[in-house]
Amino acid sequence: MKNVCVIVLSLSVPVFAQQAPSLSDVTGGMQQRFEMIDNLIAEFSQQVKFGFSKIEQEFQGTLTMKKPNRYRVESEHQTLVTDGSTVWAYSPVNKQVVIDRYKENQNSITPDKFLLNLPESYYATVLGTEGEQQKTMVVLKLVPRDDRSFVKSVKLWVEDGTWVVRRILIQDVNESETTYSIHSLTLNTNVKDTQFSFSPPPGTEVVDLR
Repeated sequence: MKNVCVIVLSLSVPVFAQQAPSLSDVTGGMQQRFEMIDNLIAEFSQQVKFGFSKIEQEFQGTLTMKKPNRYRVESEHQTLVTDGSTVWAYSPVNKQVVIDRYKENQNSITPDKFLLNLPESYYATVLGTEGEQQKTMVVLKLVPRDDRSFVKSVKLWVEDGTWVVRRILIQDVNESETTYSIHSLTLNTNVKDTQFSFSPPPGTEVVDLR
């Protein structure tokens, strides 16, 4: 999910007077929240800053997720769907869909890892708190345990009390930065399993790598 789908809606103002929760408070709260959730729908925006070219891209999208390992990410540039067994990556511009087996390793970036739960393959530290839109965000920094990881570091802005991630900043080894901002989040709705399969439109080139 590296290329999966931000526009930061407001500036973050540091809150120096409030003591940040401990790492165990944050991780415990996120784990408890994660265990309570079966599915979610999130509206997000994404901003990518490429390290070498300095080119920036911005777009918006929708994430639909259901445990285990089922998600659908839709934006104007791409639709990415997996049912936990097969992955469909559809490009409407190229009129092409690439089909492959679902693969996950300890360094893969999947929605459930960073949105609701911390991946075990990262070291985490609390950097402090920030006030944003009348809410307190706990800022975490994550560093991969595996120094061969494509991801260099991750910053998470976690809402204090709800323990839901509201913003994610991922820096890779090429010094590119990808920021995801969650604008709305709906939990445990009637998400159908049919959301996690994909039928390409007529005229689509199919590249099957299975």
